[in-house]
Amino acid sequence: MFQVTQDTCSFSVTMTTELTNVDKCIEQLKQFLKTTNQQHTFFHVALLAREALNNAMVHGNRFQSEKKVFFHVCGEEDTIILQIEDQGPGFDWKKHLDFKSRVEAESGRGQEIFRLLARKITYNDCGNILTLEYEG
Repeated sequence: MFQVTQDTCSFSVTMTTELTNVDKCIEQLKQFLKTTNQQHTFFHVALLAREALNNAMVHGNRFQSEKKVFFHVCGEEDTIILQIEDQGPGFDWKKHLDFKSRVEAESGRGQEIFRLLARKITYNDCGNILTLEYEG
């Protein structure tokens, strides 16, 4: 399942937990940024979105295909807001905010990517909704 709703300054996707849906989201994001004349931000915004969506499916929903991921993108002037929600139990995000991965690590770079690229990072209390603000 991959359902898109869209208006002039935002779009939302409700999807099942399948990694192929991440690529579909990135394609929707690319089209949205082109339509809103923000295509120059694509690389960074797509990196943020891909990392967050992968985390939602892998760590949040634990690849349980019956669980859904919700992705919302809003473009406001020079700011792009991404919100990603999964149906998992959440995690103690406060412990991970300053996490630094080892150079040889094959995973665990999400928080570093978020800190480097996003102007603002917020989680809901239980840690299953992430909001990232990118300033282009």
